[in-house]
Amino acid sequence: MAVGVGLAFIDVNIAWVAAAIGCATFGMVTAGVMLGRVLGAVVGRRAEIVGGALLIEIGIAILAEHLSGAP
Repeated sequence: MAVGVGLAFIDVNIAWVAAAIGCATFGMVTAGVMLGRVLGAVVGRRAEIVGGALLIEIGIAILAEHLSGAP
């Protein structure tokens, strides 16, 4: 949102900016999907276990913070 507001105050062709942002997003998403496919085949099950353990740890930390009343 800040980028959109900032672009409104400067003299820039919004079509070119939108095209540049779209191309950059497309490139990064494509690279991420391709890398994810390769890494998924290499580390597959182990990555799922590590990711699950990390999510459980984050959940426990959030629960402990809420139960302790810390700001």
